[in-house]
Amino acid sequence: MNVSRAPVSDGLAWLPAHRFFHELSPRARVVLSQLPLTVTMVLVTGIVLVFHPALLLDPVFKAGLMLHAVMFILALAVPWQRLPPAASLAVPVLDFVPIGMIRESGVETVPALGAMAVLPVVWLTSSQLYPRFGLVTSFLGPLLAVWVPLLLRGSAAGEEYSVVVLLPVLMFATGFAVHTLSSSRDHQQHTVEEARRQLQAALESSARKERLINTVVDAVGVGVLALDAGGSITLRNQQQKRNYALAYPSPAPGREPEVHVYGRGGKELLAPETRPERRAANGEDFSDYLVWIGENGKQRVFSTSARAIRDDGRFDGSVVTFTDVTALVEAMTAKDAFLSNVTHELRAPLTSILGYTEVLAAREDLPADAGAMLQVVWRNGQRLQRLVTDLLTAASGSVDVRPEPADLAEVIGFSLATAVPLAGAAGVNLVNESDPEVPALIDTTRMGQVLDNLLSNAIKYSPDGGKVTVRASATAQGVFCSVTDTGIGMRQEELKELFTKFFRSETARKSGIPGIGLGLAITKTIVDNHGGSIRCTSTPGHGSTFTVTIPAIR
Repeated sequence: MNVSRAPVSDGLAWLPAHRFFHELSPRARVVLSQLPLTVTMVLVTGIVLVFHPALLLDPVFKAGLMLHAVMFILALAVPWQRLPPAASLAVPVLDFVPIGMIRESGVETVPALGAMAVLPVVWLTSSQLYPRFGLVTSFLGPLLAVWVPLLLRGSAAGEEYSVVVLLPVLMFATGFAVHTLSSSRDHQQHTVEEARRQLQAALESSARKERLINTVVDAVGVGVLALDAGGSITLRNQQQKRNYALAYPSPAPGREPEVHVYGRGGKELLAPETRPERRAANGEDFSDYLVWIGENGKQRVFSTSARAIRDDGRFDGSVVTFTDVTALVEAMTAKDAFLSNVTHELRAPLTSILGYTEVLAAREDLPADAGAMLQVVWRNGQRLQRLVTDLLTAASGSVDVRPEPADLAEVIGFSLATAVPLAGAAGVNLVNESDPEVPALIDTTRMGQVLDNLLSNAIKYSPDGGKVTVRASATAQGVFCSVTDTGIGMRQEELKELFTKFFRSETARKSGIPGIGLGLAITKTIVDNHGGSIRCTSTPGHGSTFTVTIPAIR
């Protein structure tokens, strides 16, 4: 926000009088300072003309008026801007001369004429140019203006001298009061000006920051929405305005406004309380909340995230981001469709190959070496079938889990027995340290698949032999099962992507260990569908531990 100052002529209503005065040119300031005395002289002339016309014939009175007129003309004519600021003080000092002349000539008829000395006194003491000079002159000026004529006359009595002392004393007191008030006023003005400058600087800095923030949020390709504590919008960048127009298009005349904010693949209209901005206004924090925005056929998919703004723990608003992930979602959908089609096409011939291999292996008239060859075909066919099954599971994105009371220790025993040939070939020692009985609410087939995946990975990633240990127990807090190996391990940054589809660690790729990176993703899906969790701790060169936790039987 830029703050501009209005011209003086247009803004007098909001400017203090002294500020307006100091913004004038030097000549205008001198003329304006002299003007009150000039106006007073004109009024005195008018009063004398009406009530004391004889006084106008007094040469001293006329000389005083003419001298002041000359001084006013000089105030108008002198180029004060070329002179030092203190030069203008000559005018109020010289003003005491015509004031003294006029007072001397009319003191008998108009005794109050000497009071005009207050005007140059005010000028001198309020200017703050030379405070001491102004105070001294505020006393000496009126004193000389009164006493000099008396001295020149030389006919005044002592009492008259004592009486006229009062005027200089009063003028000095007035000057002192004006000086004090002017000093206080100038100090206050300085404080106000300093505060105004600081405020102006703060406003300009705030405006620059606001422009920077607006430019930044408009430059990013992400919709940004800021809400206050009441849920009202305080900031919305250009991208979010386009998103808003897509979600809430302007209705046709005579029609109700439509809302196009969907969930569940873009098919189900989201209820108002489940929309991202409403959740954020309620103080929720969330990440990667997918919404589909727009009419059918024109929908865009957005990943939304929100973070609450808190002031000493009190909710003070929220910021919501809308990231367009349409291309990513379409790519994932295309990939899953491709995987599903390919695996379905592979599954039929594989079933046929395995079936005929089994038939051939049962024949007794085969050559001696044919049986070993058929075993190789059978093992590789089984491996391909497992890969196809994993691909189908990954493409479907869901695993059917039907938990029922069972003994996890028994499932572990079956999986270890199945893994013995693979472990023996790799020189890995399998150790079972599970409790004799581990009651759990599980799908035994799916949990067996979890253990098979974890054991096969532990054996594969222990290429130099070693030990794989399985532990399991049931407590009131839950059922725990862990698989620990002494293999190659992983780096900490790799653990973050470990359960992502098709992820394989750098060490595994470099070591040539076979796999496509689907086993752990499927394992996590099965565990999640049991209402449990799986985590991994690992140290490069010292092995890994996978721990599965599922709820206890209630």
